[in-house]
Amino acid sequence: MRSEIAHGAAWMILMRLADRSLGLISMLVLARLLMPADFGLIAMALSFIALIELAGAFSFEVVLIQRANPTRVHYDTAWTLNLGFALACALLMLALAPLAADFYNEPRLVTVMAVLAAGWALQGAENIGVVNFRRNMDFSREFTFMFGKRLAGFVVTLILAYVLRNYWALVIGQLAIRATGVLLSYLLEPYRPRLSVAARRELFSFSGWLMVSNVMAFGLARLSHFVIGRSLGAEPLGLYAVASEIARLPSTEVSAPINRAVFPGLARLSHDLAHLRQVFLDVVGFTITITLPASVGLALIAVPLVDVALGARWQEAGPILAVLAIAGAVELIAANNSIVYLALGNTRTLAVWTALKLAVLIGFAFALLPQFGVLGMALAELLASAVAVVITTIMTVRTTEMRFIQLLGVAWRPVMATIAMSAVVGGVLAAGANRSFGESWLLLLAGIGAGVVTYPAALATLWIASGRPAGAEQVVVGRIQALLARAAIRFAR
Repeated sequence: MRSEIAHGAAWMILMRLADRSLGLISMLVLARLLMPADFGLIAMALSFIALIELAGAFSFEVVLIQRANPTRVHYDTAWTLNLGFALACALLMLALAPLAADFYNEPRLVTVMAVLAAGWALQGAENIGVVNFRRNMDFSREFTFMFGKRLAGFVVTLILAYVLRNYWALVIGQLAIRATGVLLSYLLEPYRPRLSVAARRELFSFSGWLMVSNVMAFGLARLSHFVIGRSLGAEPLGLYAVASEIARLPSTEVSAPINRAVFPGLARLSHDLAHLRQVFLDVVGFTITITLPASVGLALIAVPLVDVALGARWQEAGPILAVLAIAGAVELIAANNSIVYLALGNTRTLAVWTALKLAVLIGFAFALLPQFGVLGMALAELLASAVAVVITTIMTVRTTEMRFIQLLGVAWRPVMATIAMSAVVGGVLAAGANRSFGESWLLLLAGIGAGVVTYPAALATLWIASGRPAGAEQVVVGRIQALLARAAIRFAR
């Protein structure tokens, strides 16, 4: 199981790296071709769309993966319900488009939401059989499916941005992603769904708390967009949206694909708590080791990164990016917890935790936004993340019957190595700024170089001093040794 999970995680990380590489290239190019207000307009539309989407946020695909032996009736019922909800939500989106335009005082939202509604209705017909890619841990086909959609959107968006130089490039790019997804789902998967609702009660019995959790997750993801868009307008929202997108790259863009690969494996171990717990600890250690230094490092280099990558128009995003990157680093401690709740079928615990975090975020947001503006929203996310980590860690330890010392054992080395890296990178950046030795790009290179050298050295030192225990470091060293052995054999031949 560990081998299958590792193989799947590698494919999903590759998928996410490819996806985010396209996204980063797209963002850097689009930031030069479009204005912040264009991004803010689309963020407004997507916020309302995500709100409407909650009407169908039952995550039936998760049910099909978590069940031991789903039948054709389950697949067909899931597809039929997805299609029905998509059509209903598309019509609701058309009806609410004028209200969204009035809410944001932005009349262009009416036509934007009409086009996006058409794409949503089309996506409802996507083949439910693609869930077998994850269920059977066939992540190579999952990669092809997901990356194919993303590549289509990337190409269409960039071409239209160059030609049109306005927000319609972003809108039609979204439409291209959804249309390509439907086409690929039938080309890659032989399953052909039929209309049926025979298994609706079984699916809804599991998905009820999932929907509650999805509603709360929507609030977490979109609260900042609603609050900033309503209070401050499109341009501040555009700054925040882009900063948030970059800030989450090291955390969610690694932990999310790992969780995607881990969930089917943990679901198979749901009746063997001891083995599930050990696999979970392996995943937590690996995730923190990779992503924690990246999140903290991003916070340290945020200001020169914005200057170099986005340009002068985006300078106000630098401090926002720094705070949100730290929030992402804090969240990493609990990044894998939700997948345990799903694997064990404990969707109620997931819903309760998400609701608690949303309540804390709302409180901090309304306290800090009036005084600090856009930066106040970022600070609210940081504080809410810190509180949520404490709550969900306690809940996970109890759910898995784990000892806290076990969790601490896989996390302390990367945490200490990240602290050491932060001290060195911060010192390098401060010295460079005081001596005025360079432009932003030189500071950026100096900070990245210091982090790349310091973190692995500190982590290796702590690992060796600890007696070389099992963990992410051992896996990496083993891989390096295997590669060197193969190279030596080839050289000898």
